[in-house]
Amino acid sequence: MKIFNIDTQSYEKIRPIPDASTKIERLVHAIYCYENEIFEVLYDKTQPSLKKYVENFDRDYITQEGMQFLFFTSGTTGDPTGVYKTRKNIELAIDDLIKVLDTSKIQRVVATVPFIHLYGIEAGALLSHKLGVELHTKENFLIQELIAEAKKPNTLVITTPLFIKALNKTTEQDSLKDSFFITSTAPLNHEDAKTFSEKFNSSVLQIFGSTETGAIAYKINDEKIWHAFESVTLTTENNMLGIFSPFIAPKTLTSFIQNVELPFATEDIVEVIGNKDFELIGRSSNIAKIAGKRISTLQIEAIIENLNYIDAVLIKIKRDDKALKDEILEIYVESDQKLQAKVLKELFTKHFGSLHLPFKIFNHKKIIRSSVGKKIGFE
Repeated sequence: MKIFNIDTQSYEKIRPIPDASTKIERLVHAIYCYENEIFEVLYDKTQPSLKKYVENFDRDYITQEGMQFLFFTSGTTGDPTGVYKTRKNIELAIDDLIKVLDTSKIQRVVATVPFIHLYGIEAGALLSHKLGVELHTKENFLIQELIAEAKKPNTLVITTPLFIKALNKTTEQDSLKDSFFITSTAPLNHEDAKTFSEKFNSSVLQIFGSTETGAIAYKINDEKIWHAFESVTLTTENNMLGIFSPFIAPKTLTSFIQNVELPFATEDIVEVIGNKDFELIGRSSNIAKIAGKRISTLQIEAIIENLNYIDAVLIKIKRDDKALKDEILEIYVESDQKLQAKVLKELFTKHFGSLHLPFKIFNHKKIIRSSVGKKIGFE
């Protein structure tokens, strides 16, 4: 596999880099581990709380036979959750993705995504490995740099909704008809997908899934209906999506390692159409997906409520289709003292590192609770 570093204009040698700290180094090290069947833990070391959490585990304990990578996600509870993936999990997912692509038109891959998450590793790195084409990447892409790369014929761009939305906002009008885009990590709304397709005369394939499930389904451009990948079987219970799939993590790690039961129950509300298609109605109300990561509003409420002058906090999630960030946290605070944005930013940096959480603060509110103490609103 050839990795071209756009920043240095040179090819990277595949080699072990145990203390990898940059995006390129993490990619090189991950590929080395994959090619040599070496187990590795991949996570965002810029998040202090996550780094501390992972380092508290005994390496011998978390190293599981037959596993290729251990990824970390906040999970649906907001607590760090380790997700094991085997080579078979990863390779079968890539095989299914290839089946919905016109690979005859892919001669190079450009990836804007980090290589510490499942999407970045599978689509961003190992897809090009499987196809036998060069992977071009850099530490940080400016929009104009991405456009320049996408203009090159037969390019597959692996990116996120953030970049698609940013491309829509540029004055650039050149056609990107000879390139194809894949996006994941967060929803891309109907209008943004339509605008992108019409403006650049190109197509974007959206992947729906999670670290635990792997890829579940896909849709192209402004389609409303998701199509399950070939190896995925859909189930529902009370309109909540469940799946059987060879991509699902066999084990997870919280305070201990446990096997994953099937069907895997998601927190996504869907309307299934036939055997392989569904419409996504909505996500669980207390989970925000920001920069590709699931963040529990309950976790954030608890962090803020640890401040001694805060009586209670209730967080609502607002989608802002005009902003580059998909979801904004509306934070309602019950306290005689005003919660300052500066204090909140410092808290977020402490707990989430470089992850940017968009928010608005509403001070001096009264949090309304139910008879069992559940927060149900504000006044």
